[in-house]
Formats: sequence, C-alpha cells, structure tokens
Amino acid sequence: MFLLVGVLALQSCQNDDMPIQEVQDVEFAVRPDFATIDMRPAEVIAEHKITEEQATEVPLKTLKSTGGKYALVIGISDYYGTSNDLNYCDDDAIDWKNRLEAEGYNVILLLDQNATYSAIQNAVNNLAGLSSAGNEIAFCYSGHGSRGNIISADLYYISARWFRTTFSNATSTKMMFCFDACQIGAMASYLNATGRVVAVASNRSLYAYDGDYYMQNGVFTYYMMQGFDQVGYIYLEPDCEYAIDNMEDWAYYKGLNVAPSYVDSYSGDFDL
Repeated sequence: MFLLVGVLALQSCQNDDMPIQEVQDVEFAVRPDFATIDMRPAEVIAEHKITEEQATEVPLKTLKSTGGKYALVIGISDYYGTSNDLNYCDDDAIDWKNRLEAEGYNVILLLDQNATYSAIQNAVNNLAGLSSAGNEIAFCYSGHGSRGNIISADLYYISARWFRTTFSNATSTKMMFCFDACQIGAMASYLNATGRVVAVASNRSLYAYDGDYYMQNGVFTYYMMQGFDQVGYIYLEPDCEYAIDNMEDWAYYKGLNVAPSYVDSYSGDFDL
C-alpha cells in the first residue's frame, strides 16, 4: 500500500465545530518512484517498458469541421496487485473531467483498472489524431510515475519519449498537458512545443504527494482546482503558478522537497 508520511491528528473528543483550517497533519502520502516498489523480476519489468520504439506517429484524422475541444483524463488509484495503490488519483481525474466538461471539452475518462496500457494507448492515439489545427486538446494524468514514465494500471511504464512521438504530427496550436505524478519532469521537456502548456507536479528526481483527508486530491491537483474554483482564475498560466507556489508552501511546512513546474509555449493567455 502507499507509504504514509503524515500523522493522524483527529481525536475522538475533537469538537465537531472546529474549523477545518485548525485540523493539521491529518494524513498525507508520498507518490513514490514506482520502480522502488515494483517487485517483479527484472525480465518482466523490461517487457513492460514502453519506449519510443513502440510509438507510432499518429496521422491526423480528416474531419468535416474543426474547432472542437477534446480531452483525455486518466486517474489511477487502484493498480493491479495489492501493494501499489494510491489515494486520490481517481478523484483528481474526476475533478479534471468536471472542469474540462464545464469548459466545453469532450472528455474520455479512464479510471483505475480500466486504465490499462492498451486502453491508454488507444485513447492517446485517438487524442493525437484529433490534434489538428483549430482543435483544442487537453491531457491530464494522475497516478504513479517513475523516471519520466507514467504507470498504467496493469503496470506498464509508458515513457515521455513515447508521448512525444505519438503527438509528433499534431498541428493544434492550443494543447495542455498536466501530470500529477512523481519523477515526471521529463514530460515537460519532451512534450513542449509551440502552442502547448505542460504542467508537472515534480521534476526528474523528486516526488509528488497525495493530500490529506480534507484535500482528497493530489496536492498539485488540489491547488490547480482551488485556483480555478475558489480563486477564480480564467487562464491556465496563473493557475499553474498558484498551484506551484502553494504546493511549495505546503511542502515547506511539512519539511519536504518538491519541484512542481510548467512550461508555457502558448502565445497569449491560455483559457481552457
């Protein structure tokens, strides 16, 4: 199961009227480098690594009209096996789905054990095929990461280079990617291109975190949602900055090191 790094602070005699802000350190958990908890034999792990050699340059679909908004959202808390689960990745995905649908996106949602490598491959290829000029594209992932890879529910490592090749034919000038996972910083490098904003919850070596009971999100996603829903940001760039600043403040208070960031190659203000 996930590694707990917080301390339960609720007491049975707690005053029910106590403001949420006064309840501290209820519980939070690291989203660790998946390779450190992957106990499969080395040859099995090697067979489950998806690199750019397995990627294809997806041709753009011929559509009768453009101007559509398309999104793929993936959240995996329930992985295959008994020791690989996380807390709030599926909640992150549902929040992103709701946010993007409110902005007019047609959203494909893959949750938990439905987010197998095969399902992710098909859905990403479909999204890449829709990434033509005039269409707006969004991709959000929350789950395990490892050294620039996302981890499918059936425990495949899917690399940043695979994503780069898959989207290499994209001509959309408005695309956003968000990854709430550990050691996922390579995605910001490999997916960066003109017209894109790529937000990541960690760099190439540090971890992301599940928040506490009151957050019920990954910490990075929690502040992304808070920026939109409570602060009222319209544009993606200030929302990313808000999430980065607040995650760093949260980590400082907990005595943790984090490195969320985003790259912005979109011209102008990116409104979802």
